[in-house]
Parts: sequence; structure tokens; C-alpha cells
Amino acid sequence: MAQRIITGTIFTVAVLALVIPAYFFPAVLLVFTLIVTAFALYELIKAAREKEQEMHVAVTVLGGFLGFLPVVFWFTHGTPSQGFTLYALITLIYCFVTTMLPPLVKEHPEALRSGFASSLIVLYVSFPIACTHVMMYLMPNGWYFVVVGLFAPWISDTFAYFTGSFFGKHKIVPHISPKKTWEGCIGGAVFTSLLTALFFAFVMYDVIEVKISFGAFVALAAIFGFLMSCVSQLGDWMASSVKRMVGIKDFGKLMPGHGGIMDRFDSAFYTLPVALGLAFALMMGV
Repeated sequence: MAQRIITGTIFTVAVLALVIPAYFFPAVLLVFTLIVTAFALYELIKAAREKEQEMHVAVTVLGGFLGFLPVVFWFTHGTPSQGFTLYALITLIYCFVTTMLPPLVKEHPEALRSGFASSLIVLYVSFPIACTHVMMYLMPNGWYFVVVGLFAPWISDTFAYFTGSFFGKHKIVPHISPKKTWEGCIGGAVFTSLLTALFFAFVMYDVIEVKISFGAFVALAAIFGFLMSCVSQLGDWMASSVKRMVGIKDFGKLMPGHGGIMDRFDSAFYTLPVALGLAFALMMGV
């Protein structure tokens, strides 16, 4: 436990050391996303090759970095829609080709399955990274939304743990995570919703240009906070399912007691797209 706490503290400080300066120097965030992308691809490919020996590593790695495409519009002062559209079109075409091409050039019966595995990894890594870049570089005050997307999973996990420890009785996914309970799940979602609403009420309301009433603004933040907690836990369960399927305990050994990068960012990969959805909703004045 002591090692886990020490490692967790060092990891949190390291993340803050990259994320906070990005507020003043946006390019710093590229270092952060580059590190996360590289390690996530390495860990997922390694896990996939436990079952898929025919994994196309070079093709998968190249596709995983497509999440950096929206950054192109940072230099040309493009719009969020342009950045996201560029990423979506090129990535979907890339995944289609990499999924369908292997069976055409190889007679190996596992070629199609390997193609699907490669495409899933590409989407799993590049999509949340692309969402992060759209928020950070193509939206006014997008840094705040990135912070919300990054830290919502940690808030959710913390309150889900304590709520589940004190009140948890009903198992939610015992075949995946035996210790997770409905009480913990609901507690994490409620507290994440509350803290997100408070953050938007006392910080974000004075930072961004709001087109809706204060009450609607806070209510929208609370709804998205609740949703981020739900998808955060879904991301955690999905990662646990993958690890069970390929027969590994952790995705990596970078952080003793915590595993690898994917063991820390599996939930954030789900919450960052939701944070982008919130940013779009507020930008359109929904």
C-alpha cells in the first residue's frame, strides 16, 4: 500500500508538472499527449500480441498517432469542427483499409481478426487524444475542459472507493471487478457530478463566454459530470475485461503498484471525449 501511495503521488505530480504549464505554454501539452500515446500503444500492442501473433505493429503505431491531426489547424487558426472532421475522416479511412487489406494480401485465417484488433487499438488511443487536441488548441479556454476530462476519473474512482467501502453491498460486475458495487458506482457518479457543477459555477462561469442562464449552465455541468463518472467506470471495466481476456494483471510495469500508462488512463480515454461534448454543448449554447 505504501508503495502504491508513493507511486501515485509521484505520478500525479508528474501529470500536473505537464498539464499546469500547458495553460501558459499550450505546446507543453503535446509532450504529455505524446508520452501517453506512445506508452498506450506499446502496452496495448503488447497485450494484443498475447493472443494475436500476426498483429501489424507498424501500421497500428502509425494509426495511433492520427490523434495529432487536429493540431494542424492550431497553426492555421482552424475551427474545432474542422479539426475533428479531419481526424474522423482520415482515421475511419485508415481503419477501413487496415482492416480489409490484410485478408486480401494474405491467406492466413487470422488476418481479418488481426486487422480488426489493429483498428480497435488505433481508435481506442487516437480518439481521446484527438479530442484532447481539439479542446486544447481549437477551443477558447479549452485547457479547462482538458483538466475536467483528465481529473474526473480520479475524482470518480476516489469517491466510488470510499462510498463502496462504507456502504457497498451489491456487486455490479463481479465477473470483471469483484470489489465494485452499485453503491460505489452511484456514490462516485454523484460526487463527480457535484464537484463538476461546483467547478463550473465558481471557476468556469467567469472564464468562458456563456450563452445560457447560470442555472442551466450549472445543471449542464452536473449532467456531464455524472456522465463522465459513468463512462469512467465503464472504461475501467472494459480495460479489466481486456486484461482478463489476454491473461495479464496489468498493462505495464512503469508504475509499481499501479501498472502501466493504460492502467491509469483507461478511464480518462472515455471521459475526455465527454468533456469535448460538454465544450461543444456550451459553445453552441445548448
